[in-house]
Amino acid sequence: MTTRLRVSDLALARVAAYRARSVPGVEMLVGDVAQTLLGLAAEWLPREPVPAELRSQGVVATVHGSEAEVRVTVAVRFGTECAALAARVRAEVSEEIAATTGLVPRVRVTIAEIALPD
Repeated sequence: MTTRLRVSDLALARVAAYRARSVPGVEMLVGDVAQTLLGLAAEWLPREPVPAELRSQGVVATVHGSEAEVRVTVAVRFGTECAALAARVRAEVSEEIAATTGLVPRVRVTIAEIALPD
């Protein structure tokens, strides 16, 4: 008997967001306008809040058969070498997706902000 696994887009986004946040130099994940509005709407809905470690704002993920297309948008700390950090985020998120879901990942990283020191 063959077991089939279906990974949802949200589950994929949460895996990617969790790993991206753990990369040293990533200050936070940055959502686009649509994600921000959905996040605000979710604050008003009567339900249990999503724990911070499971939030996927800043990640857009889509499953296409056996492939995972993921876009990660981050803010980095001032002084961080952006190209190296983007490569590390891409590598670590790709590794986590492959290990956790078995999907073939395609990850694109955008650095949207540089957080200045106080």
